[in-house]
Amino acid sequence: MVIAEIIAVLFGIVILYLLFSVTKSLIHLIINSIIALVLLFGLNFFGMNLQINIWSVLTVAIGGLPGLILVVVLHLLKIAF
Repeated sequence: MVIAEIIAVLFGIVILYLLFSVTKSLIHLIINSIIALVLLFGLNFFGMNLQINIWSVLTVAIGGLPGLILVVVLHLLKIAF
């Protein structure tokens, strides 16, 4: 009986640790995406003339800062956006 309780407590500790690590990285990704979206709209406001459509917003929202760099490079090369 005591061994089952110890295993349950250890299992709970492992689950809490995994939830904490996933939440920490999830918050980092959300902050990265928000910063990139703000920069996308800021670049467009200050004269970059990026075409803001569903594809550019999704690329930046999913990719974060690397997605923003991709959109800007494709815009400067006149390939897309």
